[in-house]
Amino acid sequence: MKKASGILLIFTMIFMLGSCGPYQKALNSKDPVKQYKMGVEMYKKGRYAKAERLFSLAEKAYVSHPQYERLKFMKAKSLYHLKQYMSAGYEFRQFTQLFPKSSKTEEADYYIVKCYDKLTPEYYRDLTYGEKTLEEAERFLKTYPDSKFTPEVKEISKKTIYKFNRKDFENAKLFYDLGYVKSAIKAFNNFLIDHPGSPFKEQVLYYRFLAAADLALNSVESKKKERTEQALAYFEKFKKDFPESKWIKKAENYVQKLKNQQ
Repeated sequence: MKKASGILLIFTMIFMLGSCGPYQKALNSKDPVKQYKMGVEMYKKGRYAKAERLFSLAEKAYVSHPQYERLKFMKAKSLYHLKQYMSAGYEFRQFTQLFPKSSKTEEADYYIVKCYDKLTPEYYRDLTYGEKTLEEAERFLKTYPDSKFTPEVKEISKKTIYKFNRKDFENAKLFYDLGYVKSAIKAFNNFLIDHPGSPFKEQVLYYRFLAAADLALNSVESKKKERTEQALAYFEKFKKDFPESKWIKKAENYVQKLKNQQ
């Protein structure tokens, strides 16, 4: 019992000593200068939660101070490191508006792209933040074409475009999988218009042909000829663009069925 009490006393003393440390003193201080200086120290040590808290306390007092620019940038970057991407993006945006000629403005714009990228989910979820990612990436690339961040921003843009491609492809294919072949054909045609040069083009052309073939093979007699010709035209487009496709042989089996009913 005495041993347990002794251990408890030791932990209590450690806690009390910690609570009286430099960080806690700055936190409890009414002096924004102390809070700012300790915030910088915490930031340099990578203790971003403590740094951000101190910067937030000191911020109002520093609005007209020359060091406000530095405080604002470090606060934004602290939030980014804490994975609070929405708040970080807001802070970086404020920074670029307050200090458009700062040497850190380019980096702040880069982090705005990064924040939206981090907020963008996988393709099967809502991609509203993906739209913002592309918008900010495009703006960055136009503003800073020779930036050291340009290669990464291009990769972010490419990755985000892929998500939109994947989402639209899966949505179109779902019509086909569910047997709604007319809707599938329309969706695949729209995909080709909206996403020229897509990495999903081969699959889109293949499934568009399959949907058209299914429609033709199951049509009433009066519509078979027109729909068969359309399906065969889709096959020729698929074969022309992807002559080495792994789906060519399967597609040719459908072609034979279509020709048999002509």
